[in-house]
Amino acid sequence: MPYLTQEAVQRLLAQPPHNTLQGRRDAVLLSVLYDSGARVQELVDLVVRDVRLEAPSVVTLTGKGSKRRTVPLMTPTAKLVNTYVTERHLQGSAYADHPLFFNPQRQRLTRWGVTYVLQKYVTMARSTSHVEFPPRVSPHVLRHSKAVHLLQSGVNLIYIRDFLGHSDVTTTEIYARVDAETRRRALEATRIPGVIPENSSWIDDADLLQWLHQLCSPTTMPSQI
Repeated sequence: MPYLTQEAVQRLLAQPPHNTLQGRRDAVLLSVLYDSGARVQELVDLVVRDVRLEAPSVVTLTGKGSKRRTVPLMTPTAKLVNTYVTERHLQGSAYADHPLFFNPQRQRLTRWGVTYVLQKYVTMARSTSHVEFPPRVSPHVLRHSKAVHLLQSGVNLIYIRDFLGHSDVTTTEIYARVDAETRRRALEATRIPGVIPENSSWIDDADLLQWLHQLCSPTTMPSQI
């Protein structure tokens, strides 16, 4: 299951230019996508009323089967959203049901539009840093990344299940297996060559052979084993 390291996420979120209106929108979009662990459809379905910017800042997502869940937003992300809403003049009850993310024609962004925005900045991040990215980065990869990072920070699987909107914790457990595999590879990478000779063989161990012969001898009583 592909996911981004925390360093890769930082590099990605640093790519959108903040000196253009579209760049600032993209910065908010990517930050909310990662920070909330939202599915791409949940992101494009967001309207202004779904975001509460008063502390503690939260966003309400509508998931599969129209199930709604509320997840927290980190303070830096909430500040970005607040600036974005103010700049786009989305305050007030008249805009409560206005799409949070939209194109220059003020039409709601599509799933494909979000994917295009993400991949554009992934390409930029690859070309400007030595941080590794998976071959293909989709919006769902950011969701995977958030889950793995929560787990690595010591967050309980039950909370991660609720955060992601999974109906069963067994679905969430895949992130524990992924993280365990990552740790295994890290341990293997620290193995000191030469501690166990590559050409070592148990048949060259005289003491071991003698012990095996004694163990298999018919005169060996069970009490001796």
